[in-house]
Amino acid sequence: MTVSSGVSGGAMSDRRDGQHYFKAPIQYRRTGRRTLVLFPTALACALAIILAAAAKGRNPVMTALFAAALIVAYAIAASFVGPFCGSTTVNAAGLTTRTLLRTRVVTWPQVQSFGFSPEVNRGIDHCLLEVRLHKGRAVVLPGLVASSADDPEIRSRLSELRAAWAAAQPDAMTG
Repeated sequence: MTVSSGVSGGAMSDRRDGQHYFKAPIQYRRTGRRTLVLFPTALACALAIILAAAAKGRNPVMTALFAAALIVAYAIAASFVGPFCGSTTVNAAGLTTRTLLRTRVVTWPQVQSFGFSPEVNRGIDHCLLEVRLHKGRAVVLPGLVASSADDPEIRSRLSELRAAWAAAQPDAMTG
């Protein structure tokens, strides 16, 4: 469903049926996939070595703890890579964000503003866009990531988000 925005390696956006679909540039998706594989694998190896040294036989409690730790490791890795491997769809009703763990719908009346996430560094150089809600929460928008806030591609995406939000305002529909 995605079509390149025409910028080599840039964010991907498709505009069909009044929707915008944003997906992170390929270098961020690759980094996210590597993190998703390497972090839990390294943890699993470390736990396996510890368990092998601690229990010379098959202890069911240790096996269960090992399995639980591995599941937690994958959940942590998946939440970390969500902004890089996920996507955001913008339509007349609002935003739909999709990550590896969840899908979230944010309607336009819930939106207070858009901006850059204060989480500047999560292990790599990047800048994330977020939506701030009237309830005071901020939701990072998956797929809307760049190397810096000065990147023209991310600035363009931020302008598209603000324009879609402004167009959905009640006074914009009547006036």
